[in-house]
Amino acid sequence: MARPLRIQYPGALSHVISRGNARGWIVRDDTDREKRLDWLRRTVETYGWHLHAFVLMTKHEHLFVQTPEPNLAAGMQYLNGSYTSYFNRRHRRSGHLFQGRYRGHLVEEQGCFLEVSRYLHLNPVRARIVAAPELWPWSSYAGYRMAQKTLPWVTYRSVLGEFARSEAEARRAYVRFVGVALEGKTQSPFASAAGGLLVGSAAFVERIKTLLGERPMDSALPQLEQLRPRVPIEQIIAAVALHFEIEAAQWKPGTRSDDASRAVAAYLARRHFGYSAADVATALGYRSHGGVRNALLRIESGNANLLRTVKKLYRKLTSDKVRSDPS
Repeated sequence: MARPLRIQYPGALSHVISRGNARGWIVRDDTDREKRLDWLRRTVETYGWHLHAFVLMTKHEHLFVQTPEPNLAAGMQYLNGSYTSYFNRRHRRSGHLFQGRYRGHLVEEQGCFLEVSRYLHLNPVRARIVAAPELWPWSSYAGYRMAQKTLPWVTYRSVLGEFARSEAEARRAYVRFVGVALEGKTQSPFASAAGGLLVGSAAFVERIKTLLGERPMDSALPQLEQLRPRVPIEQIIAAVALHFEIEAAQWKPGTRSDDASRAVAAYLARRHFGYSAADVATALGYRSHGGVRNALLRIESGNANLLRTVKKLYRKLTSDKVRSDPS
């Protein structure tokens, strides 16, 4: 079963969505809403998050959060697990409250604060629950409009700081910025997310793709396949042959080669760049998928020198790709 891809690192900025199981309600009344926000406060304080914006709806919730430590998954497990225990006790129910794991987007820190926060605050308006965001009390918008409505566990300065004015002027400017979207249709900041996950510039997307290249392939993570850097298999073979100072022609079909270099090429192509076993077998002259599998096991057996070589070549191949193809 497919799982959402998790990307965590110090300082990561994320848009997170938690949905009710089977499209069910996650809050039934104001008592639930107050308890949900109390658990959100506890989570922010416990895990040291910077919560820039939030909106609590009836069947789902949006968070715009930055994690100084790579602990988003742990914090969300704490938040949703604790609240589920409360909800089930209060309403005399059992089982899952939320629809599997949380989902969301990884957001570039530069240039996205305004659009993402506005998207969250306008959620009740898009759902046609209220005519204006200030009419929905279960979001962080009130604290952006009026200083006396701020919550001590919400970080307002990153969004308001985009206006480079006094705090009072920044609040008025932000209200106008949100109002512009009420007057006309604006595109969702997530509409063009790379791989349905990454929101930001081409350089940001490429940086995260390079980071993801270190992860092994996982069929349960389809987003990983979409986002991993993709280098032509011919380029992989050429780089390995150059490193080992051999002729790649010795790997042509019908030849027999037990040299470790071919196993390195197979491992890079299959594990790091996601080529199918059939493609790898054809390109490197293996008779069957079994030959490719044995090559991978050879690398994964723990040979430290081969593993270092794989890592070195992967970095070279991805850095070459970034330089030649920045988009």
